[in-house]
Amino acid sequence: MKLFKLCLAAFAAASFAAACNSNQTAQNTNTNAAPTPAATKNAATPAAPAATPDELAAAAGDFSKFCINCHKADGTGGRVELDKGETINVESLREHGLKDSDAELAKQIREGGDDMPPFKTKLDAQRIDNLVRYIRREFHGRTVSAPAAAATPATPAH
Repeated sequence: MKLFKLCLAAFAAASFAAACNSNQTAQNTNTNAAPTPAATKNAATPAAPAATPDELAAAAGDFSKFCINCHKADGTGGRVELDKGETINVESLREHGLKDSDAELAKQIREGGDDMPPFKTKLDAQRIDNLVRYIRREFHGRTVSAPAAAATPATPAH
């Protein structure tokens, strides 16, 4: 009886191993099966990048170059000492401009005022618009999208 049980257990184990092995072979050699979407995607297109580049990276650079000295990295502003020994009270970007339109905020950057210098000679209109979008995203907590002009490709005139 022990020999019968031992043979039965060995037969069951061998059958199980054979079934698993033939299933893998069938999956690897079935040429009539349609490819899976993932297999088709990987074969036809290169792998997607790990992270999407920040579309406002240049605007972040402009903020670091032109704005951070007065408005600080966190946008809080406060008392700032100028080169001449004079101090000014700089508005916090976390509150200032919240109720203003994008056009008004862009005008403030372009024209200056309220102790802020104008940046129209240092930044073109596109860079100012991107800086407004950066301020909205970083300090006003708004999701920003590309401006309508940049989002829609221009159609050539015939």
